[in-house]
Amino acid sequence: MIQREVVETDVLIVGGSGAAITAAVSARSEGARVAMAVKGKAANSGNMIMVGGGLSIDGESAKQLLHKEDANLAYTKRSLFEKLVTSSFWLGDQEMQRQFLEEGPLGIRDVMRWADEAGNSPFQFKPQACRWLTSGGAFKRALKHGLRTDADGVEVFEDTVITDLLTSGGAVCGAIGYRVYTGELIEFHAASVILATGGYQPFSLKCTNSDMTGDGIAMAMRAGAEVKDMEFLLFIPILQEPTRFRGSLLPFLMTMANVFPLAFVPTDLDGQELAYPEDARYHPAPEDMKVSKLLMSYFYGKGMYQKWDKHGNRFYFDFSKYSDQEILDGFAAFAARYGKWHGKNMYHHIDLLDLARAVIANKKRLMVGMGNEYSMGGIKVDTAFAATVPGLYAAGEVTVGLFGAFRSGDGLVEMVANGRVAGKSAAHYAAAHERRMPEDAEQRARELLQPLERTEGESPIGLRCELERICDEGFNFYRDGSRMQTAYDALLRIKERAEHLYAPGGRCYNLELLNAVSLRNLLLCCEVGLFSALSRKESRGCHLREDYPMVDNENFCFSYTAKLVDGALVYGKSFPKAAAFPLEHRNFANVADCIADTILRREQA
Repeated sequence: MIQREVVETDVLIVGGSGAAITAAVSARSEGARVAMAVKGKAANSGNMIMVGGGLSIDGESAKQLLHKEDANLAYTKRSLFEKLVTSSFWLGDQEMQRQFLEEGPLGIRDVMRWADEAGNSPFQFKPQACRWLTSGGAFKRALKHGLRTDADGVEVFEDTVITDLLTSGGAVCGAIGYRVYTGELIEFHAASVILATGGYQPFSLKCTNSDMTGDGIAMAMRAGAEVKDMEFLLFIPILQEPTRFRGSLLPFLMTMANVFPLAFVPTDLDGQELAYPEDARYHPAPEDMKVSKLLMSYFYGKGMYQKWDKHGNRFYFDFSKYSDQEILDGFAAFAARYGKWHGKNMYHHIDLLDLARAVIANKKRLMVGMGNEYSMGGIKVDTAFAATVPGLYAAGEVTVGLFGAFRSGDGLVEMVANGRVAGKSAAHYAAAHERRMPEDAEQRARELLQPLERTEGESPIGLRCELERICDEGFNFYRDGSRMQTAYDALLRIKERAEHLYAPGGRCYNLELLNAVSLRNLLLCCEVGLFSALSRKESRGCHLREDYPMVDNENFCFSYTAKLVDGALVYGKSFPKAAAFPLEHRNFANVADCIADTILRREQA
C-alpha cells in the first residue's frame, strides 16, 4: 500500500477562492466539520484576484439588505432576471437564475460586513447601476477575514493539489492528492465534497492569476458526473505586449468611456481598422458593458479572422490621434481612478505611466489580443448545487446552468451565491449519510505516481504547450469547422501520447508532475469542448462560427452534455425549460443582431 496521510471530515471543499470560502462559512454554520484543500493559498488562488471592476445586485436588495438609500429601485430583480435569460441565449437554467438573484445579495451582505470588519477593503457604491467598484485585493481581504471569523475550525490545507475524487458504491466519499512542497500524498475521507476549482482556459493568452486547467470538471467526470456547455468560452481584449504585462485585462477597461478618457482605434497589424458599427443598436450603455465583451469578440474577431494565418491573435489599440502629453495625461487620469485600490499610478503590478511611455514608444499603439477570461461550461448541478453523482456538490465557475452560452452576471456574485447554497446542501447531506471507505484510493494513488516511476516518456510541460497551440489555432474566439476538426484530430494524438507522461525527479515541487496532473484534466475538458463546438453548427453566445454565423433557435436551442461511461465519452442533449420566461424561437442572422434585437432591445425598452 502506498503510504499517505489520512484526514477525516464531514465536508471537504476543493478550492480556495470566493465560492470555496463562502461554502466553508455556510457549511460550518450548519454544524459540519469542514476541511479545505487549496492548490495555492486561501483567498489568493484562482482568478478572483484579477477583478478589475466590481459587482452589482438589484436596487431593492441594495436598499433593504445593504442600506443604500440612494440605490436605483428601477434596477429590479425582474429586469436582471430577463437579462440573465436572454444573455444566456436561452440555455440558462431559469430556476438557478431566480435563485441567484435571491442568494447573491445575501452573500454580498456577508462580504460587505467582512470588508467593514477587516478594514482597508474599499468598496465604492454607484447607485445608478447598484454597483460596487472594488478590486481583487479588497475582495481577498474581506474573504480572508470571513474565513477567519465566520468559519472558525475549518482545517485549511494550502499548497495541496487534489488529483482525483474517491468513490464508494457509486457515491463520492473523499479525494486524494499531494502536498506540492513536500510531495507527501494526502487522502481525505468525507461524507460530501464540494468542488470550487474554477473553469478551464486552454489557450496561451488568458486572463488568469493561477492556471485554470479544468481540474474540478475533469475529476467530477472521472467520478461519473455529467457536464455540459463546454464549447462556450468568454474572451476579452487583454495585453499581448509589453510582454512583462501580458495577460492583464487593462485593455478591456480601456474600452469603457466612463473609465478611460482616451478613445482608441482598433486596427490589425497592417493598420487597417477593425470595423465596429456606428449603429447605436450595437452600443450598450456603460452599465451593460458585460454584453460588450461578446460584441467585441464578434466585430473585432471578424476582421482578425480574415488575416489569422498572417497575424494570429494580435491587434492594436491605436492612440496616434493624441499627442504624447495627452496620452500621458489620459493614463494618469485612469490611474487616479484606481489609486485607492492599487497605489499611486498603479494597476495591480503595472505602473500605468510606464505603460503609457511604452505605448508612445511603439508608434502610439498598444498590442492586445482576445484573451480567455471565463468558461461557461462545467459540472451539471441542480438548485442545491448537487452534481449527478451522490455526495458531490460544486459552486462557482466550475458549475454550469446559470449563464448558458454567455456570462452576463458578475462572477463575484456568482461565487458567493453558489457557495452559500452548496455549503448548506453538502452539510445537510453529510449529516444524513455516514462516511464511506473509498474503494479506489489505491488505484488513484498509483495513477498519480505513474509519471514519476517511468524512466522515459513524454514531457507534460511540452505536451501542454502543444495543446495550447492547438487550441489557439482551432478553438479560439472565432471558429470554423475545418480549423476545429484539425485541432480535434491533433488533440486526440496528444491524448494518446499523454498515456506515457514522464516526470523525472522526486515528488517535491516537481513542475513536470504538476503539469502531468493538469494536462490530463485540460485534455478531457478540451476534448469535450471541441467535440461540442464541432457539433454545434450555428453561432450562439461565445461560440462564434464563421461558417455558421446564424443563431439557429429552431435547431440548436439546447445544450450538449457529456459524461464518461466505462472510460469512454458519451454525449447527449439537454433542453432548456421556460420556467418563468418564454424561450426565443426566432432565428437571427448573427450573434450581434441577436444581441441587438433581444438583450439590448429589452434593456432599452
